Amino acid sequence: MEENSAPKRRQFSLSAVARFLLLGVVAYTLIAAVFSFVFLKRIETQANFTRDVQIPLILTQTRNAVKIERLSSLVRSIFLAKDRRLERQIQLQIQALAQGFSFDHNGFLVERSQKVADEAKTIAKLRQQARDKGSSAQPSPSANPIDARVIDELDRLATQAYERAIRDLDAMGTQLSGDAAVVADNIASEIQNSAGYMQVGWLLILIVPGLFAVTILIAAKHHLAAPIGAAIKNLERIGRNEAVLTLERLPLISELAMIDAAIVAYGQVSDDLHRTNSILQGLAEKDPLTGLANRRTFESYLAAVLTRPAISSPGVAIMMIDIDHFKSVNDTFGHLAGDRSLVAVANVLTSVPWHNHLAARYGGEEFVVVLEECSLEQAIERAEWLRRSVQELNIETGTGPFLRLTASVGVAVANSVSDQPPDIVARADRALYTAKKNGRNNVQVASLDMGISKAG
Repeated sequence: MEENSAPKRRQFSLSAVARFLLLGVVAYTLIAAVFSFVFLKRIETQANFTRDVQIPLILTQTRNAVKIERLSSLVRSIFLAKDRRLERQIQLQIQALAQGFSFDHNGFLVERSQKVADEAKTIAKLRQQARDKGSSAQPSPSANPIDARVIDELDRLATQAYERAIRDLDAMGTQLSGDAAVVADNIASEIQNSAGYMQVGWLLILIVPGLFAVTILIAAKHHLAAPIGAAIKNLERIGRNEAVLTLERLPLISELAMIDAAIVAYGQVSDDLHRTNSILQGLAEKDPLTGLANRRTFESYLAAVLTRPAISSPGVAIMMIDIDHFKSVNDTFGHLAGDRSLVAVANVLTSVPWHNHLAARYGGEEFVVVLEECSLEQAIERAEWLRRSVQELNIETGTGPFLRLTASVGVAVANSVSDQPPDIVARADRALYTAKKNGRNNVQVASLDMGISKAG
C-alpha cells in the first residue's frame, strides 16, 4: 500500500505547486515545472539503472561470496579427508562450484576457481598416493624408511597445494570486496550528483519572492534533502560496517524511495556477510571432528574462570582424560574406527548429567573438562562416572566385533585465585600420567606437591 501511495502523493504535490504557481508568475511556473521534470527524470533514470544493473550486480557478488565460502570449506574438507570415496565426492562438488563462476563472465573468478579445482584434484591424487604407499608398507611402516620419506613428501606437496588453493580463494574474496566497494561508491556518486542538481535548482528558485522560496525550501528539506541525506549517511554507515537506519516516513518521490530501499537492501546483505564471518569465526573455535571446544577455546575459558573475583568452596576443577592404547586402535582397526572412538567419547562428554562445565578436545586422544562450582569429592565422582561411561561404549569397527575402550583420568582442583592455568593443567596432566603408570583405566587426583612451582 505504501508503494502505491508514494507516486500519487508526488504527483499531487507537483500539480498543487503548478496550480499555485499559475496564479502568480507564468515564467516561474514554467521554470519550476521544467526543473522538476528534468530532475525527476534523472532520478528515475538513476533508480532504473540501480534496479536493472547495480542491484543484480550486488546479488551476483553475494552469490559469488557464498560460493567462495563454500569452496573454502570444501577445500579444507578434502585436505582433511581420509577416505577416497569422500574425497571424490568433495572433488566433484568443487568442480561443479568452479564451473558455476563461468556464468558470471568474470575472467578472474573463472580462472582462480579453476585453479582451486585443479589444486583440489592434486590434493586428492597426492592423498591417494600416500595411502597406497602406506598400505604397501604395512604392517610395519618403520621397516622401510624410504616409503616413510615418500609419504612425508607426498603430505608436504598436498599441504602446498592446499595453501595455494587458499591463496587463490583469498584473492577471489579480495576482488569481490573491491567490486562491492566500487558499486557502493557509484551509488553514492549518483546520489551526490542528484543532490548537486537539486541545490542548483533551489538556488534559482530563491530568486522569486520570499514566500515561494520559503515554501519550496521547506518542501525540499522534508521531501528531497532528508531522504537523500539519509541515503548518503546510510552508505557511509555501510562503509563503517554499521547497521543502516530506516526512514521514519517513506519519501514522497517513489524513485527516492526505491534508492533508499536499494541501499537498505545492500546494507542488509553486507550485514549478513559480516554475520556469516562471525559464525565462521565461531566454528573455528570448535574441534571439527568431535564438535567439542578446541584447545584454544579451553585455554581462554579456563583463564577466564580462574580470574574471577574469588574461587570459593566448591571451586574449579579440571579433568584430563586420555583414551588408553589409542594408537593400537588406529593400527588395528584403521583411522576411521579411531575417529569413531573419538566421537563416541566426545558424545559421553556432551551428555554428562551436570552443568557449569566445558568439555574440549585437548589434542589427539586427550580430552579435558573444566568443572565450575565443583569440590574435590564431586570431581572424583564425576571422573569415575566418565571412566565407567567410556568403558561401557561399544564402537563399531566395520570389520568385526565391537571395539571396547577404557580411559585414564587425572583430576586437579584450583585451590586459590593464585592458581594459573598452566599450573592446574600441569597437575592434572601429572595425575593422568600417574593413572597410566598405575595400569590405566583408573582415576588419579593431583596434589599441590606434584612438582608444580608457582610464581611469587
